[in-house]
Amino acid sequence: MDSATDTKIVRAAGGVLYRTKRKSVEVLMVHRPRYDDWSLPKGTLDDSESYPVAALREVEEETGFTGRLGPTVGAIGYGTKRGPKVVRYWLIEAEEGKFSPNGEVDEVAWVKPEKAQEMASYTRDTNVLDRAIQLLDDNRRSTVYMVRHANAGQRGGKGADHERPLSKKGQRQTAQLTRRFLRIPLTRLEASYYVRCEQTVEPLAAALDMVIGHEPTIVEGGPPEAVIQYFRSLHGESVLLSSHGDIISGVIGQLAAEGVDFDGPLEWKKGSVWTLDLDKGRVTGGRYTPPPA
Repeated sequence: MDSATDTKIVRAAGGVLYRTKRKSVEVLMVHRPRYDDWSLPKGTLDDSESYPVAALREVEEETGFTGRLGPTVGAIGYGTKRGPKVVRYWLIEAEEGKFSPNGEVDEVAWVKPEKAQEMASYTRDTNVLDRAIQLLDDNRRSTVYMVRHANAGQRGGKGADHERPLSKKGQRQTAQLTRRFLRIPLTRLEASYYVRCEQTVEPLAAALDMVIGHEPTIVEGGPPEAVIQYFRSLHGESVLLSSHGDIISGVIGQLAAEGVDFDGPLEWKKGSVWTLDLDKGRVTGGRYTPPPA
């Protein structure tokens, strides 16, 4: 995927390396003496190297194991001394190999995924493992984050409504939303073409080295049935949708009427998030998170 901006970021790739042993899944955690931490194997891309190729190479270099690339787990971002960093992870099924201590890693541990979460030194790795466990359980399960665009002031001003930009309050909300979602592995970003929806996710897209897609079903005025039908095309995804109040209210209202169990008030304030759990493309539950203060 091409970069959304020319901002210089450190690009890296890694994997949740797993194996099945006596009908039980284990994942590999690595210990880096330089940082004295337990984490997932990863490393920076070489010149002109793609993310998937780098993921396989880095996993083999750090762990000694070759592997088969599976579903994408998603991208996360965080700051380093070298600058902002994005890491894309894949599930990688171990094929063969043997660990030997090297310049990056002095110890590895094959553990159950839940134990790996306890060992992980960073919340971002715990979140990646959450997503990996979901995929290992059923690679057709998805998560959708329906974000109502951040504050953009009132309707009725000069110019076309679809060109109305975020207000200063909306920009502050967007900064907080960006910090939150950098820690959550995402596979795709989609936005209504309205400026306020695009601006809500532009900083996140830049930080994750992603291009914003324009899913037509989430544009203001569309029928909620079309969005729900779009959900059914998602298999093994972690998608953020930046949309409008009428779309989100219509979708949540219809799903609630169909008996989907939701946690939280049936609200959709600007800058709020609905997290929806999908199984084989059908919504099975969801949770509401109010907007940043």
